[in-house]
Amino acid sequence: MMERGNAVAVLGHDPGRDQVVLVNEFRPGVMVAGDYPYRDNLVAGSIESDETALQAAVREMQEEAGLVLSNPLLIHAGAYVSSGGTSEKISIVYGTVDTGRAGGVHGNATENEDILTIVLPAKVFIDRVRSGDINDLKTLVAGYWFAEHQAGTVL
Repeated sequence: MMERGNAVAVLGHDPGRDQVVLVNEFRPGVMVAGDYPYRDNLVAGSIESDETALQAAVREMQEEAGLVLSNPLLIHAGAYVSSGGTSEKISIVYGTVDTGRAGGVHGNATENEDILTIVLPAKVFIDRVRSGDINDLKTLVAGYWFAEHQAGTVL
């Protein structure tokens, strides 16, 4: 049983440009499984003890993508990552960002993070989710939520 604390995953969307922000970084578990270890995923990170999921989402978007997250909306309060092996839950947050200057490598230097910002047209993101090209579960859940709500009033 592994105790990691809880985390947040963030789906940043620029509604004006209809683009989604992902990040690409080395994922050791993927390498151990024998797959290419650099994966496109949602911005994500730990929720500190003095933070809410929404506060952590804003912080993580700044740290990992260099972007300001506005209007954060909690779309899932917390799902177990792997209930048979860890107590960790991941909350999923949607918010708006300005992708006009998005790009580059970011991350928390004290955590030795080198995280590449990826900006995709929303349709490409949804297509990658539906085709199975995206295979990170938190990113899939957010992607299916986004596809379902894209035409609705949430966005």
